[in-house]
Amino acid sequence: MKEIKRRELELLAGVCNKNDVPLKLAKDLIKASKNFSYENVSQGARTKEYQELIDFHIKNN
Repeated sequence: MKEIKRRELELLAGVCNKNDVPLKLAKDLIKASKNFSYENVSQGARTKEYQELIDFHIKNN
């Protein structure tokens, strides 16, 4: 389980670095989005959702 969490954090950090978004902000966005997330979503779809959240945040700043 720890390995899965570590890998998810690495993926998130990669997306954050690519888009110049603070990791803490991304974690907060994900925490908020879990209330609206779908349980049976693939890794690709989840990565796309993360990217959409980041893009939305960038456009609003």
